[in-house]
Order: sequence, then C-alpha cells, then structure tokens
Amino acid sequence: LQTKTIAQTLMLCSVIGLVACGEDKTTEEKAPISSSNYIELIKTDLSPVRLGTLNLSTPFTGNIQAVNQSSVQAQVSATAMQVLVEVGQYVNKGQTLVRLNNQDNAARLAQAQANLASAKAQAELNRSVMQRKSNLLQQGFISKLEYEQSQLEYRAQQENIKAMQANVDIAQKAAQDTTITSPISGYITQRQVDAGQTVAIGQTLFEIVDSTRVEIKASIPASAQHTLSVGQKLNFNVQGNTEQFSAVVTRISPVANQINRNIEFFARPDVQNQQLSIGSFVDGQLIQSNAQSGQLIPLRALQNPKNQPYVWLVREQKLIKTPVEVLQIDERQELALISGLLPTDQVSLIKFTEKDVNKQVRLP
Repeated sequence: LQTKTIAQTLMLCSVIGLVACGEDKTTEEKAPISSSNYIELIKTDLSPVRLGTLNLSTPFTGNIQAVNQSSVQAQVSATAMQVLVEVGQYVNKGQTLVRLNNQDNAARLAQAQANLASAKAQAELNRSVMQRKSNLLQQGFISKLEYEQSQLEYRAQQENIKAMQANVDIAQKAAQDTTITSPISGYITQRQVDAGQTVAIGQTLFEIVDSTRVEIKASIPASAQHTLSVGQKLNFNVQGNTEQFSAVVTRISPVANQINRNIEFFARPDVQNQQLSIGSFVDGQLIQSNAQSGQLIPLRALQNPKNQPYVWLVREQKLIKTPVEVLQIDERQELALISGLLPTDQVSLIKFTEKDVNKQVRLP
C-alpha cells in the first residue's frame, strides 16, 4: 500500500510538471516584441524623398566700385596758385580743378613761337632766292650747281620750321597743363593739393568717381574658374542690407591673382540703386545654368557624403541603410541632391548603428 501511494504521488507530480511546462510555452509565444527588436520614431525624425532640381552655385565675395573713376595727376612741376574744388563736390567734364603757376611755361612758349617765326621768315627768304636762281639758270647766267644749292638750303629751312613747330607744340602743351581740368563728370573723393603747394610731375592731385554707374568687382578660387562665364547670372547681398540684388557678369580677368590664386570678375547690377554704395562689401552666389534634377533630401540626412555616402531610411516599416549617389550639395540651403532611393522612402534625420539594420520601426 505504501508503494502504491508513492507511485501515485510521483504520477501526480509528473502531470503537474507537464501542465506547468505547457503554460510557460504558451506565455512565451504571446509575449510582445521586445525593445531590442524595434525602434520607435516620431514624424519629425523622418523626411520624405521628393523630386526636384538644384541650381548649382559658387559662392563669391567682393565689393562695389564705380565704372568710371579717374586719378588726376600733375603733368608739370609747378606751384598751385588756385584750388577750385573740394571733397564731395560734383564736377563736370572739362571743369577747371586747379591752376598752377605758368610763368616759366609762358616764357618758353613765347620763345618757341619767336623761333618759329624766325624760321618761317628765313624759309621765305630761301624760297625767294631759289626762285631768282631758277630764272637765272634758264637765262644761262648761273650754273645748275648754284641753283641746286639754293634748293637744298630751302628744303633744310623747311625741316627747321617743322622742328620749331614741334617746340611750340611742346611749350603750348606745358602751358595748358598748368590749368588742370576734370576728365570725367563725378564727385571729388580725394584732394591732395592746396594753394601754394609745389607739385611734381606724376603726383596725384584728385580722385574722381562717377556714382551714377557702379559694378561689382569680386573673385572666386581658380579651381572654380570653369563655373564662371560672361553673361552669367548672380545674386548678391550688400553688407548691412538684407535685400537681395541680381547682376550679370560682364568681364573676367584672364589671369589668376599671384597672391591668393583667385580669379577676378566684374558684374553689372540689374538695377542701379542708391543702396549700392561705392566701396561696400558684397557676398553672393554665381548661378550655373546647368541645373540638375534628382531626389532632394535634407543635408543632415546624408551620412559620409565625401566617401561612400549613404542614408538611413524607413522602407516597409523597417530601418534600412542604403548607399546613394550624391549629385550636388547646397550648404546654403542645407539640401542634398541624390539618386538611388524609392519615391516612397522616408530618410531618417537620426544616425543609427549597424546593429539597428532591419529593425521594425514604430511611429506613434
């Protein structure tokens, strides 16, 4: 009886154990997916892939300068007698700016004119002598050699007249250079001469600019020279002004700057605006005409953009790491133009690790 009781007890324990095992297996099959098998994101973590174009652009810096500007320099050494203009004053082309002492030049001009008159008188005498000897030669009273000698003297005096005339022209030019006039119409921006001051040949006396026409003088790295062409459009901002302006490239320097290796170019603003002050600093973008089309995504969604670029994206509710081809990057707009994704993909703005690949993605 005792043996039978022990056997029944063991059988009962076995049944209880089997029931307990069945309950554990059922519980494990119905457990939810653990946090290690899925990723929970919110909508702001993702960005849809959209088709679009990205205008290729090249940044530049420069300044605004006048199209017409002039440095007025002294052509003679003399003393300034009268200075007739001030800085900031508007002058017309041909207006007198300063008068220099021209006593010496006037004396040289008078002397040159007297020498010229004397040479002309001597030439007239030689011509008369040559004419008389021509008549005598025809009558047989003189030899041909005497007549030819008179011809030679007349021709020599003609050349002497030319030399005297050249001296008069030089003296006249020196006399005229003592009255300095404006070569262009514009504003006086610098005056470096005062009455009573002695100026030297080549010394700068005035700086004049025409503010009615301005242009942009800018530069880009020589490595980006292929993106620059005459007639190209550009957008720019003036320092201290939020308004954006546009311009067109008019000319390009054929050589690079020896110091910074930049290529200089010039552009004409579409509108001559008073806000475009001469000397103002500008920065902008050269717009290239060959805009590319592709898939636009936020720049921060692009991983490793310079070497084997890729993105993290959600496709069919799974997290996928996929390589892409980068067509263009616009850092100013913080956009990347790529190819290689599906229209229904959503790129992740969050960076993951390799262990997250193919995990389920949950959106609240």
